Amino acid sequence: MRLPALPVRLPVRLFVTASALAAAIGGCGSAPTDPPPETPVYVLNLRDSERGRPDQRPANLVLSEFSTMSAVTWRTWGPTRATGAGKLSGTWCLPECADAPYDATVTLSSVIPVKGKGYFSRYAVTADVPVRHRPEADLSGVLPTP
Repeated sequence: MRLPALPVRLPVRLFVTASALAAAIGGCGSAPTDPPPETPVYVLNLRDSERGRPDQRPANLVLSEFSTMSAVTWRTWGPTRATGAGKLSGTWCLPECADAPYDATVTLSSVIPVKGKGYFSRYAVTADVPVRHRPEADLSGVLPTP
């Protein structure tokens, strides 16, 4: 003999509490997390510093012993590249570029980690350099790092 099934009715408060508990448990471990903080990115600038200093978005930047950028306005900075526009001069273009440096765009790249900071380790310059200076123009190379 079979007994008739009786409907089971839960009190509304119990149902809401059970639903809230299920939602809380189901969401465990899936809460959004903040992204890890970005490593600060620097360039080792030898301008007015023989040993160099960590710098970000410098207006004046020594690229190498032969080339310097001045009046740089940075369009982008990090985390993997930096691009800025300014004036290029160097020992390879003296004496004329001392008074009239060339308009140029510089790109810094190849970030390497050093003591918890990132440092750009390469540069490339695009400039309208006269044909006579192109063979010795220092338009790309390795940046110093600490």
